[in-house]
Amino acid sequence: MTRTRWTVAARFSRTDPHPADALDGQSTKTLLPALVLGALATLLLALGSVLPVVDGAVRGYPSAPLLIVLAVAPLALAGAFLLSGRVAAAAGVFAGVAALVPGRAVLDLQFIADPSAASRPELYRPEVFALPGAGVGLWLLLAGHVATVAAGIVAVRALGPRPDSGSTERGLLPVGLVAAGVAAIGVMMAPFSGNDAFLPVGSAFERPTLVLTGCLLLAFALPAAAGLAISSGSAALSMGGLLGLGLAAATVALPELVSGAVVTGLGVSAGPVVVLVGALGLVVVAFLPSEGQPVAVSDDEAGEAKLPGSPRLQRVAGVLGVLTMLAAIAGTFTDQVIVTGELGGPQSPSRWLLLVAGLLVGVLGVAMFVPRLAPVLRPVLSVAWVGVPLAATAVLTTAITASELGAGLSPGPGVLWTSVAAATAVAVAVVSVIAGMVERDDSDESLDVLLGPNMITPLVAGGILAVGGFGTPSIVAPDYVEPALWSNFGTPSWGLLLALLTVLGACFLAPRSRPARATALLAGATCVAALRVLALPLTGDQIPGAHAGVGWWIALGCVVALAIATVLAPRGTTHTRKTPSGSIR
Repeated sequence: MTRTRWTVAARFSRTDPHPADALDGQSTKTLLPALVLGALATLLLALGSVLPVVDGAVRGYPSAPLLIVLAVAPLALAGAFLLSGRVAAAAGVFAGVAALVPGRAVLDLQFIADPSAASRPELYRPEVFALPGAGVGLWLLLAGHVATVAAGIVAVRALGPRPDSGSTERGLLPVGLVAAGVAAIGVMMAPFSGNDAFLPVGSAFERPTLVLTGCLLLAFALPAAAGLAISSGSAALSMGGLLGLGLAAATVALPELVSGAVVTGLGVSAGPVVVLVGALGLVVVAFLPSEGQPVAVSDDEAGEAKLPGSPRLQRVAGVLGVLTMLAAIAGTFTDQVIVTGELGGPQSPSRWLLLVAGLLVGVLGVAMFVPRLAPVLRPVLSVAWVGVPLAATAVLTTAITASELGAGLSPGPGVLWTSVAAATAVAVAVVSVIAGMVERDDSDESLDVLLGPNMITPLVAGGILAVGGFGTPSIVAPDYVEPALWSNFGTPSWGLLLALLTVLGACFLAPRSRPARATALLAGATCVAALRVLALPLTGDQIPGAHAGVGWWIALGCVVALAIATVLAPRGTTHTRKTPSGSIR
């Protein structure tokens, strides 16, 4: 079986401003179906931008020209590439734009759930409290999103397998991920400022569930799609993908920026500006030349883009880990809520949990710069990062509640730093997981992993207990109901869900990993479960009458079970055997 090269940084020579790419040797007819779907998507999105999205919709400003231009731009860019014979670049544009469609579609669904909470003045500015029905424009927008995704899928599939080619040392992954990460932070921030009662403002964590979900999808898709574009194995496909992704990010941010600038009662906020800065960074990365000379590849690896070394990825994860720690510290010690007059308001009891989670990620990030420690602790970082979103969502709920109460209370600077910490923690996860892919891909031995004789029982027990530990309240008090998964679902519940899925993922992967990596994965899962247990001693003194609930005891049992599994994991054995192709089976 031929080794699969997980690609993170495409390394094709770009000494010429218009590099030759084997994929661009294809006929433009290859993308004809995708071009038709793209044209259909453009038409649907343009019509949806003109027609009312809800019955009797009134726009905050004449936005139709801007929205039509943004709808046409991807097709125009792809068409320009096709006219110049750059088929792969055109396909990349379609794919890059499609990457953000799920998040954009979920944001549009808010018009069905509650149009007054959508905060989209470019499409609808409420003038009275009402729940109008969905208009034809909304259905056209949703149909356009479906056609956009179809165009992206068809475009990439139409290119077929990558042809044989050499590769070069490029190393654009860190720059691309930073640019995408900046844009991801921006989409989680407030789209504009203001005090209009009919246009709620605030960060994604202060807005309805559908809006929060859409923003999270956008924030996740940006770095993930940027990494896939850079690792496409084709310089032209990579460039087109990054340009399409940057254009899609701009499509999200520009209407918000214009709304803040021209709509009465609103003001420009940092959110869309940050997104546009990230989008510009993606465009710059798309045109950056690669470094180094072409490297010859063997026949069985021809056509596969090679990964940058895992030490480089570990250092990138380390930088992001340290940034996460600094943002978490800032979020802990700056005001989450301010009262009129810039006075500090009530603060979140969970801020100390955020501090501990941030310090854990920061210490692991620093370890990534120590060559002997980095390979050992990198799997721990791949799991422990989730402690920051776990704590951050609990911290942000205080600002969200204060904003809902009004009475002169508003989010403070701590909200921004906490959101940044959560976003950079996600970036840590992406880079760390990709580094793990590189490590496995670089191995020239096939492994048969055998579990330790007593490991399976505590491992299964830890996974089952995690469901109860993260799903039920851990703190009980007379006048306090803690958000959980199975009851009182709120903003902190999203952090609990993410932490639970991460712990269960570590339990699933551990038996399929080498003993050393299984130990590290389970150690990370134990740390996350321990953070759940620490919530009581770190926050309980600020909640009158707080004591341990059922969830706390279950979480404690989860910590014990996972710790036992961690201790027993090194007792597993691996049998290695060389394969003819040097691949891992």
